[in-house]
Amino acid sequence: MKNIESVYLNYEGLLDEFGEEIIHSRFAFLYKECMEFLKSVHLQDSVRVDEVILMHMVLDYFTDVSRLKRFHHIHHINEIKVISYESFWLLRRKPLQVVKQGQQDDVLAFVNEKFVFSRIAAFLVKNKKNLVLKDGDKKSFLNYLDTLYYFLKYRQYDPQVLELMILGFKAGELWGRQEE
Repeated sequence: MKNIESVYLNYEGLLDEFGEEIIHSRFAFLYKECMEFLKSVHLQDSVRVDEVILMHMVLDYFTDVSRLKRFHHIHHINEIKVISYESFWLLRRKPLQVVKQGQQDDVLAFVNEKFVFSRIAAFLVKNKKNLVLKDGDKKSFLNYLDTLYYFLKYRQYDPQVLELMILGFKAGELWGRQEE
């Protein structure tokens, strides 16, 4: 009988399925994003990226992707699933670790949530960064972002809920394109 640790830390087969280069590439990409985020919010001296935790996050992500692909008989997952599952595992594993308390203790308390929030927000507005919203639309969008951040900090979530939130936003974009 397998013990609980071997069930949840068994990453055998991932290298065969995805290849070491793909896994290391995803790790390097996420590590770079973490570092860029920390620099952008001036926390590079207060927060570090725990590489072991980040690697577990990446392996957990690929484990879920493998399960999804087998269950749905698909070869690739869409970009919404990618951001949803990455976000879930980043929030679950919390690779950003506070090493020095500072002036931004409220930000430090939720640094992983803030990082995931920034990734999802960037995903939502990609290719639309120069779009100017009407005041009412801007207020609605900012309310959505506030709610999303609150949700990431205080609510229960799983990859499917995160996926649904992103899909709901995308559906709202389509609805908003309709002529009035």
